[in-house]
Amino acid sequence: MIETAPFYSSAIPLAFFVWGPVVVVVLFWAVGLWSNGQGIPRMLESDWDGYSVADVEKLFSLYGEERRARYRNRVLPADVAFAFTYAIVGAILVAGLVTRGHPWWVAALCGGGWLLGGLCDVAENFAVARMLDRYPQVDAGNVSFASVVTRLKLVLFILGIVGALAAAYLVFKPLAV
Repeated sequence: MIETAPFYSSAIPLAFFVWGPVVVVVLFWAVGLWSNGQGIPRMLESDWDGYSVADVEKLFSLYGEERRARYRNRVLPADVAFAFTYAIVGAILVAGLVTRGHPWWVAALCGGGWLLGGLCDVAENFAVARMLDRYPQVDAGNVSFASVVTRLKLVLFILGIVGALAAAYLVFKPLAV
């Protein structure tokens, strides 16, 4: 007798597990191109080693008033939108795996990187915006917070990529009956 495939919720279609991560990667590159087009290389947001007050002061002074304003008013809002997008994609990956019968901890490992990474990215952007608003005064506590969440965001984003690949594998591989 031929057994039918298990019924899965159609609330989150299988195509999402391919196109959701593709949208995240495309937006990642688009925000980078937008930032470079504005003359604002994303120096702080991609610093794996962290940064100090001296690094921030040097970078902001090199930018000048006009580029700091573009950074604050054009680049950071685009980055916040991207961060919310990949956090939402991570949350939907978690929900999609759980609705397909995978344990919650497996789902959290697959989508949690982008979910938490996106939230860290938003926190980082608000900290950088605060630094830009208060420049030339640079608060060491704010710089330290921004530096920590930047490094955490970078690690979680990479884990999110691996998790999205694992999620795609899991949803396209039939569950054992």
